[in-house]
Amino acid sequence: MKIHWRAAALLLGTARANDVMQLESLYREGTTPDTAPIGGREVLTLAQPLPQGQPIPRAEWFVRCSTISSGDDCDQAIDDTTETFWKSADSSTTQSITIYLGMQERAVSGLTMVPRQDQNASLILEHQILLSTDGDNWNEVAYGTWWPDQAQKLSAFQPQKANYVRLSAPASNGIAIADLQIYESEFIPPNAALGAWGPTIDLPLVPVAAAVDPISGAVVTWSAWGHDIFTGSLGGETQTATWNSRDHSVTQRDVENTHHDMFCPGISTDADGKIVVTGGTDASQTSIYNTSGAAWFEGMPMNIERGYQASTTLSDGRIFVIGGSFSGGVGGTNGERVETTNADNASGKDGEVYDPISDEWTEISGAKASAMLTDDNRTYRQDNHGWLFAWTNGSVFQAGPSKAMNWYGTADSGSTTPAGSRTGDEDAMCGNAVMYDTGKILTFGGSPWYETRNATTNAAIITIDKPDQNPSVQQAGNGMFYQRTFHSSVVLPDGSVFVHGGQDVGLPFNESGAHLTPERFIPNATDPQGGTWIEQQKNSVVRVYHSLALLLQDGTVFTGGGGLCGNCSANHFDGQIYTPPYLLKADGTPQTARPVIKSVTQTAVKPGDTVEVTTEDAVDTQASIIRYGSATHTVNTDQRRIGVQLSTNGSNQYTFQIPDQAGIAQPGYYMLFVLKDGVPSHSVNVHVSP
Repeated sequence: MKIHWRAAALLLGTARANDVMQLESLYREGTTPDTAPIGGREVLTLAQPLPQGQPIPRAEWFVRCSTISSGDDCDQAIDDTTETFWKSADSSTTQSITIYLGMQERAVSGLTMVPRQDQNASLILEHQILLSTDGDNWNEVAYGTWWPDQAQKLSAFQPQKANYVRLSAPASNGIAIADLQIYESEFIPPNAALGAWGPTIDLPLVPVAAAVDPISGAVVTWSAWGHDIFTGSLGGETQTATWNSRDHSVTQRDVENTHHDMFCPGISTDADGKIVVTGGTDASQTSIYNTSGAAWFEGMPMNIERGYQASTTLSDGRIFVIGGSFSGGVGGTNGERVETTNADNASGKDGEVYDPISDEWTEISGAKASAMLTDDNRTYRQDNHGWLFAWTNGSVFQAGPSKAMNWYGTADSGSTTPAGSRTGDEDAMCGNAVMYDTGKILTFGGSPWYETRNATTNAAIITIDKPDQNPSVQQAGNGMFYQRTFHSSVVLPDGSVFVHGGQDVGLPFNESGAHLTPERFIPNATDPQGGTWIEQQKNSVVRVYHSLALLLQDGTVFTGGGGLCGNCSANHFDGQIYTPPYLLKADGTPQTARPVIKSVTQTAVKPGDTVEVTTEDAVDTQASIIRYGSATHTVNTDQRRIGVQLSTNGSNQYTFQIPDQAGIAQPGYYMLFVLKDGVPSHSVNVHVSP
């Protein structure tokens, strides 16, 4: 039975402190698999929100299957009982079931599928979902891989008009369906000027954390020890899934060799593109994903146990972490519990640095976590999810979420230098911060406490220059359209910032007050407010707590996740692709007139180096290099955009310079995008050394 989070949320509105404890207690109890009565029996459901809208009545359906195994008729997939099933023949070819919904065109928004229940056989894992209005021309709306069990499977996607639905899957041992239901919802009219959603990528886990592999372009995602839950961990393993956009594959793997449950971690991609994951449930562990070999290996553990810490790669290639009292006790080292407040100088989860070459961690106690605490009423929440921006000379700028900003030095024993406050803002826990151009940081949303307090529409532009100097701070536009916390954001090749998801009040594992309409910030240096906010195409899947977003090599955006909460009814086992307006023609079809990078003479560069680029045709003089991202719990300290000026060097030949001060272009892999009339190319890698 599901935990009724809405009821818990109402309690939180009255006696917050006690009810937060009650919410957490209810959550811990929600560790048993959720079930629902479907077709005459109790079926595992994985506590997923059903697709938006309502089931389409089956009275007018006509079903056709690619093959039929003896006695397992095709109609048995839609006969309102899970005691019977359709099973295809065993085959080396893909098998499918096609449903004609009737003459009335429907805005199809998703489907649910119950596997055969009498035995764990003929499961549909890898699959594809297509829609058609005429039965001849098909449009892919979802694909991926489901978790290998007998629980009800689900795929939710942007509503599209259709009369036919097809589910197909490889069938070496046949595929079997005991129940199939299709949903329709309110149609969201396409508008190319606002972007577009789709397809959905179904995943075998809730993607709470993810990073883009700069070598393959794949998105590496992970949850916790469980694919649908993080509580009750015995430690030592993590469920992962990798989506490869090039061949549309989704592969699942249980990582045990690093002895690390990587839920609620810090993440940084290092100077060589390896993904360094620290702390979390196993609060001192370090795991490293080697992108060149697609393999996980174990790094040295941190000196201080941490969870929800902030992490960033420094100008010299080392990695700096700070905060993280969600795991391993509040403050202190090695799990020693030291209660701290903003009013005292008790030892906190101060900084330490990791040297990827020597595989060593070193504490730098002069980088004080106490300087970045928020005023949350729970001390273990005060130093979570810091907004860190590595800068020149080994320095790190901390822009939030506390209203106090700071510079951290990482030489010797470290240092902390106050840097003022964000103008007109307050603590903004679970808000976002994005460096959208050199030294320019956009901050937006969040709330004074981690949860149970109203989110804000606040937005500011922070401009940093030299370490240890106060930055300039100004309001960004008139603020966002929507109050947002638990949202995600991505900087785009044109310098705008895409913001997605979130809710009015931060309530983990509760989707009330969620926002389905994204927005973008469009910078404008001549505007006294730095730019404007515009709304984007409405989406149909809620993305709040434990969701994320990442920029992909082709200039689109991967969004996904939410939940990982046992049977709390907020689990989203999927991702979606958002296509920004710059990649669409006026009629909504893909933009084919994209600029093309033919060659880059130097893909491995140092600060100050000049890069030569040859394009197929003439391009705009403004281009972008954008560092590959990693994201979890609203934080993506890896992404940053450096706007570069192209100088003509012959016919369709250009040069640009990497900033000459190490750290402005933080070391690591970048996506180089050239643009023509605002339309970006597919990216090409540029590797900046420390």
